[in-house]
Amino acid sequence: MIAWILFGLVVAYLLLDTLRLRGKANQLAVLPDLGSGAEGFQSYPEDLADDVRQRAAAFARSEGLGLVDLVPATPPTVAALDLLNQVEPKTYRSGRWERGISAGVAILVDPKAVRGLGITPPADPAEFVAVARRVKDRDGVSVDLAVARDLPAGPYDLSTRAARLRKLGKRPALWTAGSVLGYLAVLGVTLWTWPWGLIAAGLYSLQPLLVFAGTPLRPRDLWVTSVFRVAYQPYLWVRTLAGRWRTAAEVKQEKDMLAAVPAYTEEIERGTERFFEPRRQDCPSCSSESVRPHVRSVDLVQRKPGEFTMDRCDSCGLVFQNPRLSTAGLDFYYRDFYDGHGASAAEAVFAGKPEPYYDRARMVQPFTTPRTWLDVGGGHGHFCRGAKEILPDTRFDGLDQGAAIEDAETLGWITRGYRGNFKDFADGLRGRYDVISMHHYLEHVRDPWEELDIVADTLPDGGYLLIEVPDPEWRLAKLFGRYWMPWFQPQHQNMLPIGSLKQALAERGLRPVAEERAKAHQCNDFALSSYLMLADIAPRSPAPWRPHKPKLKGLRSTAVWSVGIPWLVVAGLLDKTVNRFIANRSDRGNAYRVLAHKESL
Repeated sequence: MIAWILFGLVVAYLLLDTLRLRGKANQLAVLPDLGSGAEGFQSYPEDLADDVRQRAAAFARSEGLGLVDLVPATPPTVAALDLLNQVEPKTYRSGRWERGISAGVAILVDPKAVRGLGITPPADPAEFVAVARRVKDRDGVSVDLAVARDLPAGPYDLSTRAARLRKLGKRPALWTAGSVLGYLAVLGVTLWTWPWGLIAAGLYSLQPLLVFAGTPLRPRDLWVTSVFRVAYQPYLWVRTLAGRWRTAAEVKQEKDMLAAVPAYTEEIERGTERFFEPRRQDCPSCSSESVRPHVRSVDLVQRKPGEFTMDRCDSCGLVFQNPRLSTAGLDFYYRDFYDGHGASAAEAVFAGKPEPYYDRARMVQPFTTPRTWLDVGGGHGHFCRGAKEILPDTRFDGLDQGAAIEDAETLGWITRGYRGNFKDFADGLRGRYDVISMHHYLEHVRDPWEELDIVADTLPDGGYLLIEVPDPEWRLAKLFGRYWMPWFQPQHQNMLPIGSLKQALAERGLRPVAEERAKAHQCNDFALSSYLMLADIAPRSPAPWRPHKPKLKGLRSTAVWSVGIPWLVVAGLLDKTVNRFIANRSDRGNAYRVLAHKESL
């Protein structure tokens, strides 16, 4: 009975996946048969065939597009499937939060759409993704893909596939592990339910043919890869994991990484103990000496050396790093996280689902319609980008120490970006903003109470302060220990329970008028904790502070994720059931929001 249930599930999945991919292929736009003058447009590559250029220009003009990524009609099957798995053609153009993507062959762009973005001609196929993503991120610019029937697909070297996947933000080992699991599932039910299992094997083999037959895409190797798919897939895994080719950007990043190694090596050899201040015996919030260790962790994200302890005050509930990092320590552990070596990975995290950004903006709506809003700790500007959709008439500015806040201004996500410390800009910002927000900011700063003093002085009478921080009282936090993502050592310094924060606000003339706990909850504790644990086991790519590449990295990573993916599926189900039930029943979550009003004197 179990065998037949699994057989049914595998066959159903193959059919649904085939229909999903086929639907996407049919939704791809196709360039018109007749073109018009291509004046005012530029192409990458510059020697794009004139006929294709003119038809692409006609399409861009008629659709009001700033960039058109041209998809050849006869790509290799693997490239076509990778593209369809990454894009939603129906919503790609209108979806502001869908990441830019490219087939890696040719792009036509309006120079006005790229002005000031620092875009250079792509040096290799994978770099076309960077161009498409950069332009699509620009506020007010529309981007789309279109099939160009006469565009040659060119050669496709499988040794480049890993780099292409990385450029799309995918881990080749994780991607391969998913393919391995699907292959084993088909193989298992084929043998277990023989001969009926041949139906599953046949569907698996013929899936590419069923996906592309009669669609705008006609992969040149479609029949070969379909008929021999059972043998071709293992070959594809090996070629992908063994690929050593690097994009031009990766080559530059590797050079920059190697250049940074001596400085990191010198700092690490001097020991990390010097990065900590003396351990304190009392609570920094209420001065109680009833403090005890709560969480011990290492740097699970970057894997920089060092061990960190967070203590909890039994009197007020504050969870704080003890011993605390010094300013030199913060510089060491923040370096190459949001900027430099780790910039692209950090940006990808914040570019996810925009719903939390919408919810933050909506929390303010019942109380005020602000003319001006300053987001302190604005990072890459994603909150402001989302909030503008809810409050289109509000001017959003951002403040952060990283260079990304200046780029947010370039992209049009904010009107003005201030780079530096809040304290340094506070005098010039006094009274200028109806709302100031601090989203996941206070837990990062050394003295959150000083930051509250500054914002209380900066807000005008009648202004509002919106704060969102992780909730150290969330019941699953202790369960997952160091792997609960919001502990986030060593960056998180102080985590205030909601009662302590509301008291601190009231003491500064900021009256709490609304709070959200379960509504601020992001239902991902099981999945993120599981991912952190698996990532802690899997080998990592080299970094300036650990420059040596692990042996058999690709194979070992694939092994870890092949085992881990089923657990991540289970963890996701637990988040949608157990996690959500606990949050809704208790009106608590892994984060909370407080909106406070500055009373007129």
